[in-house]
Amino acid sequence: MAAEIDFLREQNRRLNEDFRRYRMENFSKYSSVQKAVCQGEGDDTFENLVFDQSFLAPLITEYDKHLGELNGQLKYYQKQVGEMKLQLENVIKENERSELSRQKLHTQELLSQLEMANEKVAENEKLILEHQEKANRLQRRLSQAEERAASASQQLSVITVQRRKAASLMNLENI
Repeated sequence: MAAEIDFLREQNRRLNEDFRRYRMENFSKYSSVQKAVCQGEGDDTFENLVFDQSFLAPLITEYDKHLGELNGQLKYYQKQVGEMKLQLENVIKENERSELSRQKLHTQELLSQLEMANEKVAENEKLILEHQEKANRLQRRLSQAEERAASASQQLSVITVQRRKAASLMNLENI
């Protein structure tokens, strides 16, 4: 709203300047009554000026000319704004598509990495199971070996005891 008021004030100032310039350029053409009105003589300068058709015609012509220029500018700027809106919408859509494409690509990369990680996890789990089975087999074999060693140790002890008995018996016989 303030911008519109400023615009109208500026327009009013320009029109007044145009009117003053026109008056000064054509001052010699005025009648003595008109000169008196322009110089501020008389009771009501504004009313005299407004009702004097010789002043109004050039002012209206100048106003219409200026108004036509402004309308032309307005149409031009409206067209420019419309084109810029379309361009902005296209840029926004392109950015959205670009962002979606980038996100889609990033998601695909993450999914690929996740699949590879899942494959590694499955592979590692398989290796862990294989190592656990191998460790269990080795543990059974170790237990079996310990049992055989204990059994062999007992048998050796029995044999040793029997040999000592036999050696003692032989020593007793030799005596």
